[in-house]
Amino acid sequence: MVTPPATVVNPVAIIMQRQLITKGRFFHSTLTDKNFFLITYKIIQENFDFFNDNDPDNNLNYDHEFIYQYHTINYYVRCKLLPHSIIEDLLNNEEFDINTRNNEATLSPHQKLSLEESLFVKLYLRVSKGMDEIVI
Repeated sequence: MVTPPATVVNPVAIIMQRQLITKGRFFHSTLTDKNFFLITYKIIQENFDFFNDNDPDNNLNYDHEFIYQYHTINYYVRCKLLPHSIIEDLLNNEEFDINTRNNEATLSPHQKLSLEESLFVKLYLRVSKGMDEIVI
């Protein structure tokens, strides 16, 4: 009886394909000034209705916006400063209008830069979960 040779599979790497994360939102607190923000992000694609009226995130008055690049993909990131009164209402499960403008001054250029820097790791962790990854 002749046994067939065993097939040996010795892959160097296996590529696991996951779905591309196109948009998301989360809350963020800055360590330097203890502000809270609602962060929304959306992938920038050609021929895409970017400001879809059905998306409630498009109707907010944002305090800062910037582009975050992950490899060759660009995300449009928007940051909404949340006054402490809204945080209190949110934690107490009360109704509130997140679009209420607070009486605070607008963010300074230094605060905007600090906000972007504090978001880089969080954005990376969120958008990289949906990308292709190589498992060795």
